[in-house]
Amino acid sequence: MTDRNQAEWLLVQQSYDKQEQQALWLKVVTILVWLWLLKNAAGIELQVGVIGLFWLHEALLKTWQQRAANRLLQLEQAILQAQDIGCQWHSQWRYQRQNPLQLILSYAKQALKPTVAITYLALIAASLLRLWW
Repeated sequence: MTDRNQAEWLLVQQSYDKQEQQALWLKVVTILVWLWLLKNAAGIELQVGVIGLFWLHEALLKTWQQRAANRLLQLEQAILQAQDIGCQWHSQWRYQRQNPLQLILSYAKQALKPTVAITYLALIAASLLRLWW
């Protein structure tokens, strides 16, 4: 294991863990904002719009986290093969950069993952149910 691989792996792993923590806090903030909107009798359009913005934000965060996970796997493979690829993340990303449509699709893919979508779908459903009660 090279020092550069090890240093980058540790840094990326810490970043990955922090991104997971941020996603959880984002869900908590979303619920609190939704409750505040309910308390203040906000319209359904505003509720769904705000929930949608938070959902989009988490999709962006999870896309970035997936890139970190991919890099961790590359580093682990390099460590197994005794290759030095550390400190080249941005160069590799630029080389493999997706076109705008692929980026949008990757955001949508993250947004539709059950662990991401469940909170936002539940809040939207609860907002819609309130219309009938």
